[in-house]
Amino acid sequence: MDCPRCLGKGNVDWEDIKRLNKELKWRPGKCAYCNGKGKINENFESKVAVDTTYLTSDLNKDERNRIISGDEQAILRGILFEKKADDFINQVEFLKSKGNLSAKEIAEFYLIPENEMSSDEKEELEDYIKRIIEFKNNKS
Repeated sequence: MDCPRCLGKGNVDWEDIKRLNKELKWRPGKCAYCNGKGKINENFESKVAVDTTYLTSDLNKDERNRIISGDEQAILRGILFEKKADDFINQVEFLKSKGNLSAKEIAEFYLIPENEMSSDEKEELEDYIKRIIEFKNNKS
């Protein structure tokens, strides 16, 4: 059957991400649900929810298999991953609304302990923070 995450394309785009309410947690790319194939086995959806935040293309093969097989520790890591993402989003929103900080200032705050980060990684963090701020402003 066609993959319900990427709708059979093998690739997740912004429309898929929006449909699954993962705008601040995923980026476009190879679909991790079907592993880029566009098709899944019919029983796959009963094993893993289509909107499982932790199941991304960044996961290594072993961790992906643990998630699919229902490994308790992998599921716990997934829950913690989602909580950390939600906490970060809420912190950015707080620093913007209560602290009146810009995206650049918020990124600098998070980079205090990270002195080994490349300029590309810093820019990516700032862009992500801008996306969070824009998304939250559009929801208001």
